[in-house]
This record gives sequence, C-alpha cells and structure tokens, in this order.
Amino acid sequence: MERLWTKLKQFLPTMRLSEARSSDELKPKQSMKVEVKYQHISDAEEEAVNLKDHLFKSRSIDEILDHVGLRLLHWKVLTFLCLLVMTCGLGTAILPAILPSLKSDWNISSIMAGVLTISTSAGKIVGTPFWGWVSDKYGRKPSVIGGAAFIFVFSCVSAFSTNYYWLWINLFFVGYGLTIVFQTYVTIVELFPTRYRSMFSVLIAVFWPLGFLLSAVVSMELSVIGYHWALATVCFPSAVVLIASIVFLPESPHFYLAAGDEKKALNILQDLAPEMDFSDTIIGKHGPNIQRADFTQLFRSGHWKITTCALIVSFSIFLSHYDLIYTSSDVAGSQNYTSTTTGLQHEDITSSHMYAIMAWMNLPEVVLIIAAAMSCYVFAVKTILLTVVSLTLLLQIFALFVVNRKIPLLIITMLSRGLLATCASLLNVFVSLVYPTEIRSVGLGTCVFAGRIGILLGPFIFETWFAKKYFYGTVLNVAIIFALFIATVLLPTRNATLN
Repeated sequence: MERLWTKLKQFLPTMRLSEARSSDELKPKQSMKVEVKYQHISDAEEEAVNLKDHLFKSRSIDEILDHVGLRLLHWKVLTFLCLLVMTCGLGTAILPAILPSLKSDWNISSIMAGVLTISTSAGKIVGTPFWGWVSDKYGRKPSVIGGAAFIFVFSCVSAFSTNYYWLWINLFFVGYGLTIVFQTYVTIVELFPTRYRSMFSVLIAVFWPLGFLLSAVVSMELSVIGYHWALATVCFPSAVVLIASIVFLPESPHFYLAAGDEKKALNILQDLAPEMDFSDTIIGKHGPNIQRADFTQLFRSGHWKITTCALIVSFSIFLSHYDLIYTSSDVAGSQNYTSTTTGLQHEDITSSHMYAIMAWMNLPEVVLIIAAAMSCYVFAVKTILLTVVSLTLLLQIFALFVVNRKIPLLIITMLSRGLLATCASLLNVFVSLVYPTEIRSVGLGTCVFAGRIGILLGPFIFETWFAKKYFYGTVLNVAIIFALFIATVLLPTRNATLN
C-alpha cells in the first residue's frame, strides 16, 4: 500500500502539469508569443547570413596577392629593381675607379683624396632616413622617382665638374640619391606574393656586384674616355630607371591601405589581375593604427626590441664586412712578411698571384647570395640569417686559431666577406617584414643608417690599429660577429602577413 501511494503522488503532479500546458497552448496570447519568438530567430539567422557574406568578401591584401600569383607586371617591376640595384652599385664604385686619374690631373693631395672618398658615403648617411620618411609619408613610388632623379641629375652635372669642391658637392648628392636602393626590399615585400617576396628580395642583391663589375670595365677604358665620360656612365642606367619608375612602377597597395584609401589599393590589385573582379572585395587593415612616418614609433612599446636588435645587427655586419674588405686587400698586396710582423708564415707568393685569387674569390659571394635566396623559399628569413651569421663566426674562429698562411687566410677572409654581404640582404628583408606598413621604410632606413656608420668606422679601425696585424684584427672580428650572433638570436620572429 505504501508503494502504491508513492506512485500515485508521483503521477498526480505530472497530470496537472500536462493539463496546464495543454490549456495554455489554447490561449491566443500565448500563440502570439510563440510567433514573436519565431520571428526573432529568423532575424538572427538573416544577420548571421549577412555576416558570413561580409566575411567571405573581406580579404587581406596578402591573401589577394597569393591568389593572383606572379604576373607580367611583377616581372617588369623585378627587372626595373635589378637595374636600380646595378645602377647604385655602379654609382658607388665609379669614384674609386677614377680617383687615381683625378689625383694626377688635378694634383690632389692624399688628404684631399681621402675627403673626396667620403662625399658619396656622407650623402648616403644623410639620404637614408630622409627617403625612408618620404616613402612612408608620400608613397613608395615618389621616393624611388626622387632618388632616381637625384642620381641622374647630379651624375650628369658631376661629369662637367671643373674643380675639386664642385665635384665633392655633386658626388654628395649622387650618394644622396643612391641610398634609395633600400626601397627595393620594401617594394618587393609589399607587391609580390608572400611565397616569393623573401626569395626575390635577396636575389636582386646579385646585381650589386654586377655594378662593380661594370665600373671595372669603365676603368679599363679610362685612358681613352677620360674621367668626365666615366662619371657620365652613371647617367645612362639612371635615366632608364627614372623613366621606368615614372611609367610603370605601381604604388604599393599596402601603402594606400595604410593611408586610408582602400579604393586605390584595390585598383592596384585590379591592375595586377585585370581578368579578376574585385568590385565586391573588402580589404581589411591588420594591426593597430600608427601615425605614418613617425620615427618615435621605432622605439615605443612593441617595436623597441626590433629596432634595438636590428641596429646592432646592421652596424656589426657592415663594420666587420668593410674591415674584411681592407683585410683581404692588405693580405693580397702584402709582400713576404715574416711571422713576427704579420703572424703569417713566410711564403714565396707574388702579389699578382694573390690578387688573382682574390678576384676569383668574388664568385662565391654571388653563389652564396643565390643559395640564400633559394633557401628563403623554404625556410624563415631569421633562420637563414642566423645560419649565415653562425658560419661567419666559425670561419673567423678557424682563422684565429688554425690559419697561419696567406692563401688560406685570404680565402677565409673572402668567404667571410661574402657571408656578411648575404647577411646584409637578409637583414633588410627581415626588417621589411616585421615593421608595420606605416613605419616600414622609416624602420629599414634607420637600420641602413646604422650600417652606414659601420661602413665609415670599419676601414678607419683597420687602417689605424690592425693593418698587418691580422691576429688582433681577427680577434676584433670574432668579438663583433659574436655580438652580431646574440643580437640576431634576440630578433623577434616575423609576422606571417604584413601589417
């Protein structure tokens, strides 16, 4: 009986709830509530569909560039940038080629000749931060056009220079324009698909030694054409660069988006792929809003670590690189010194033979750059940069403790030079990738500026303290490259997509 009473108590409440529910369903007021609830669900679904459609149309610029792939315009831009790099290499190397002729024709003293050699370098130091600011403030294309115009105009004027001071001023402004070469990295990074941008950015560095080779060809005919025409040779490729940059060099879609002009950014993407329809595409901005061309942003939260490490890396690379340039020339040109003066064993080798080895050892530099460029297609830029820095450090340690003959020292020095030249290109690519669009050129220009300081100090340190004292010079290089290694390790990993 007790069990039966328990079941009955469980059954009666259930029965009342069921009846209450059925009676409530018959009320018209409740029916209206159900209808409103149904309408609410329909609106939510419609909003979800609209949101999904918006997300489908919204794409980043990098996603669109990857979808577009390499086009004819990309190859035109790449050809133009290669010519720009070669022109800058020629403009840098033409003064050393004509300087011996100038010293005899104008009766220039050694001190005045030394001051003349810093004219182009001084122009590069001043011009680097300026063109970076112009690029981030007014666009990549105006900065390239401006730099090419400086090279063309002042290389033409320098060919008609009749005195030392006029030539110094003209070469200063030629160097002022030559520094625009670092914009090649920014242009490729912002215009090419993600899978190709690092590879092509490093690969075009091969055309820098080709500019030096062209200057060597000009110097061979210097006795025939004279130094005026030798200076004028820079005008011809710079004129082509200037015309090409005006006619077909596109502006960066990333720059237009950072400037708030989404329509122009889409127009650039439409020019790359005319058959595609981007009329309904919405391109979104990545990362925080930053004031364009603001140098102070480089040392604020989020960027100070990148800037500090990149400055140390750039300064160390060029300081050691130009130290090794003078070391290799000194080793090749030195006579049969004894071990008490040079730290090297006596070898019966002529200077002409050493110079021949030095000339052939420039070839591995081109091979190293190409190998690094191909590796960028597979590995991250920082990984390759760290690998190349480690190889350079190992070579210098080997030269410090093992090598005691001139030929092995010359070979190791030339290989180290090639590796550091490759590091410079890799660093420029890395910096172009990690900074946001608003301060990308300013950041890269600041790092290149630090490298220019290293270019001035490297030869000075070598000629002042370490000429013909290779042991102490190698100790200095090991210390510098070790600091370079630590700073490279501390560099942050680059973003997958550009901001």
